[in-house]
Amino acid sequence: MGPSPVAPHGGHRPWQGLLITASLLTFWDLPTTVQFTIEALPSSAAEGKDVLLLARNISETIQAYYWHKGKTAEGSPLIAGYLIDVQVNIPGTAYSGRETIYPNGSLLFQNVTLEDAGSYTLRTINASYDSDQATGQLHVHQNNVPGLPVGAVAGIVTGVLVGVALVAALVCFLLLARTRRASIQRDLREQRLPASTPGHGPSHRSTFSAPLPGPRTATPMYEMWSLRFSQELLLWVDGGTQRLQPWGQGRT
Repeated sequence: MGPSPVAPHGGHRPWQGLLITASLLTFWDLPTTVQFTIEALPSSAAEGKDVLLLARNISETIQAYYWHKGKTAEGSPLIAGYLIDVQVNIPGTAYSGRETIYPNGSLLFQNVTLEDAGSYTLRTINASYDSDQATGQLHVHQNNVPGLPVGAVAGIVTGVLVGVALVAALVCFLLLARTRRASIQRDLREQRLPASTPGHGPSHRSTFSAPLPGPRTATPMYEMWSLRFSQELLLWVDGGTQRLQPWGQGRT
């Protein structure tokens, strides 16, 4: 009986090399697949517009599409399904009548609302009943007033406020002018000399004397001219012939 063959220490058995070769061939023969994605067109839609959730890089072996409202297909309500063989939409529990699935897997939203904003997940089933999924985002913003941009509205409001301020300033100016005029007329009436007694005739000399400002009193120029005019007017009404002398000179 001969000695049994023993593999040399540290050597490789022939079947190990065959396994490595088969693994490499299997790896090279695997088809390369690209993960499909979801893109919203437009990325942000105004309320009342239509939005397309476009499915990109969809495999040709897909047999069915299922759209869910949520970040994942598991546990999220089904909007609708689409079977490619019969080309029909199957509505789900979250179907509102505004959604349509196309043969390429894209989902069309019509007349979107603010409540439609959120995550949407597409789940695909291929011929081998393998499942894959991808999620996209739907953004919806409130629509502005037609024909009135935000800048135009701000300009109109600013113009109205400025107009109101100008009208208020004009009214205040007119009221102050009227009050000032009434005050001047009242001062003139108070400074007028008393009327002459019947039968005695008018006096030929006025005893009216207006107080002059003290040396330390700062009297505005317009008040001094107003006071002098009042004195001249009263002397003329009284019938006197004398006139006031210039400032700084005494009477004779």
